Amino acid sequence: MKFNNLPVKDLLMKSINLEIITPERVVFKDEVKYISAPSETGQIGILPDHVPLFTILEEGEIKIERNGEEIFIAIGGGFLEVARNYASILVTSAYHAEEINEAEVLEAKKRAESALSEKPAGEALTAAQLQFRRSQIALKVLRRKRRPLTESS
Repeated sequence: MKFNNLPVKDLLMKSINLEIITPERVVFKDEVKYISAPSETGQIGILPDHVPLFTILEEGEIKIERNGEEIFIAIGGGFLEVARNYASILVTSAYHAEEINEAEVLEAKKRAESALSEKPAGEALTAAQLQFRRSQIALKVLRRKRRPLTESS
């Protein structure tokens, strides 16, 4: 069986160098087998030997497959560039599940729900919706944490 004119076993041996960078720090830097990220047009998957690409990323969850495990990172908006088995993700914020304080996130979600129940308008509505969305993303990543890959993943 072949994929992109390579035997599948050769593709499985290849990897992508990935860096996830925020204005404050390098959040992740390693060789990976697969990247899934939330682009403006939907979820995008990156495998080794992907065509060059530059796209806008939305707030959401990045899934990384590395050394038989899945890693999930909550991100703010930003950009993804892929070229020659190197992927660079530049985002406003990025947090590993281990960095997320569940109590703080649940409190933020509660505040957002309360604000939204008051039927705000304009900037107040946008701020409440944003806070609610960010809390949902953080909780999703927190609940996934790192997990070993299985046949069904």
